[in-house]
Amino acid sequence: MIVLGLKCYSHDTGAAIISDQGGALKIHAIAEARLNRRKHSFAYPLMSIAYCLNALGLESLDDVDLICIDRHMETWPEKGSQFGYENALKRHHPRYDDNHRWNYLVEQSIKYDSTKVRWINHIDAHAASAYFVSPFDEAAILIAEGGTGIYHGQGLDLNIIDRIGYLGDTYLNGEKLAERRDHFVNSSFFYDKVSEHLGYDIFGAGQTMALAGYGDQVPFEPLVDVDPDRFEDFIINHDKTVFGMADVPTFEGEDSDKLIANPWVSLARQAQETLETDIQYLVWLARKKIHSKKLCLAGGAALNCIINKKLIESGLFDEVYIQPAASDEGLPLGCALYGYYANGGELRHHMSDAYLGTPNDPATLPAVLDKWQLKSAKASVQDIAQLLVDGKIIGRVAGGSEYGPRALGNRSILADPRPADMKDRLNAEIKHREGFRPFAPSCLEDNIPDFFQSPAKSPFMVVAGTVKEGERDQVPVVTHADGSCRVQTVNQEQNKDYYELIEAFGNLTGCAVLTNTSFNDRDEPIVETYDDAASCLLRTGLDALYIEGQLVERTENTPALTSAQNLATTTARVDKDYTNLIERFCDVEVYVRLAEDLKAKESTPKG
Repeated sequence: MIVLGLKCYSHDTGAAIISDQGGALKIHAIAEARLNRRKHSFAYPLMSIAYCLNALGLESLDDVDLICIDRHMETWPEKGSQFGYENALKRHHPRYDDNHRWNYLVEQSIKYDSTKVRWINHIDAHAASAYFVSPFDEAAILIAEGGTGIYHGQGLDLNIIDRIGYLGDTYLNGEKLAERRDHFVNSSFFYDKVSEHLGYDIFGAGQTMALAGYGDQVPFEPLVDVDPDRFEDFIINHDKTVFGMADVPTFEGEDSDKLIANPWVSLARQAQETLETDIQYLVWLARKKIHSKKLCLAGGAALNCIINKKLIESGLFDEVYIQPAASDEGLPLGCALYGYYANGGELRHHMSDAYLGTPNDPATLPAVLDKWQLKSAKASVQDIAQLLVDGKIIGRVAGGSEYGPRALGNRSILADPRPADMKDRLNAEIKHREGFRPFAPSCLEDNIPDFFQSPAKSPFMVVAGTVKEGERDQVPVVTHADGSCRVQTVNQEQNKDYYELIEAFGNLTGCAVLTNTSFNDRDEPIVETYDDAASCLLRTGLDALYIEGQLVERTENTPALTSAQNLATTTARVDKDYTNLIERFCDVEVYVRLAEDLKAKESTPKG
């Protein structure tokens, strides 16, 4: 059976494909943003569909047995459309690349057999993404994000215990309620509301968590009256809390360093502590209702590494599996998994690593070098380790890309964690982001340094550790203001080449730890291709690239590249690619006819 999972609506669209042909479960997955270079992309995932089909050598949607699509909202603007004709008339939404007209045209003209399509509830898809790739045959499952769900996974079955959100049916204690309950001001939305007051959009949760780490350095001044009576079984209602925030100030400056003061740090701390309380309550409730000693986590809140640390330390569960693509990026995989097992699939796959992308073709590297007038030379891990010791900052591209928001070595920017000034260099010259945001360490699973108080296994960088007091000056780049660190542990089975690079650095320094941050500039997704990596090299302070065993460096003929130039070139390339994909996957006559109809309706005078 071959199953294609899709997220077509709202942010972080993408695709995943599963095949059980050959007696093993093969999985490939990617977010559209990685391919069209539009962060948190809202675009219909034509590039991701092509990427997944190509990974299995398939040509068209007719070659798959099942297409499972995230039913992001159960109530649609019109029958047969997540986007709706009236929304298509309005064309653009004022954020990112949210173009309802283009999405509507693709949705209405894409060629697939409608009998193969299954619509998967948004929260169910999150639950499937966590449980079915976990190492467990039985577990409690908690989903905490815009919706909330508690599930019980048993064998190949996923049983709903509690569920609310996204206009789907509401479940309580395993029973579907006769009347749906719609409730959206939950813990996740409260956290987003505080992020908004800190000057960020709906994707600013990471910045809020980082700012909360300064809580012990700034006197606590609570500005929000958090409703103590917000708990109603599994439903956490922050309506009263949010409605009472009318007088809370909003940060409007451009100097992010000024956020490290009140009221901003206190706001972030209050959001973090409230979310911790809420998630710990839901975890306790899941344990109480299901009586399992194993837990799977997904949903946006599952990326909060501080909460995950405290959850594990609570001892409520003996084993915890956290989906590395816990946010909406992971929904295509969840849809595919849900559809596969609901339609008789029997094979399981434990996702012990997150490298679900398809490797670049090394034969294409020379063309990239010629295009940008770069030079390359074969280099060993010892050579690269020495460059890192010498203070060089290097972008690494190898193998398949990571699925989810964390770079785990294959699409990473690497640096020495020991120099006191390296954090500022990375933030100012490479990432161009707030100076208060921390970086993560990669270390060896079988040789975790004594100064880390961290889980023995943390392959996905989703659980915080602590750097011991008195030893934090050993790795200041990866130590946050509160002493926390978001550790990634690496073993040879997961990523042999990356393991050997960390090991080589340790042999040279006595510190087998590398600073690891995602390979991207601010406001762009993590790189996917060799060309993405090269353009990032040309636009930032990166010293070199390490691509498939080759050290890639500038020459005297390498051109300078501005962000504006890169954007213009990328836009032209993406527009051309989408045009070709429309011809490949859509009924062009239908697409053109609908486009002309919308254009004519748009230009018709009202009244």
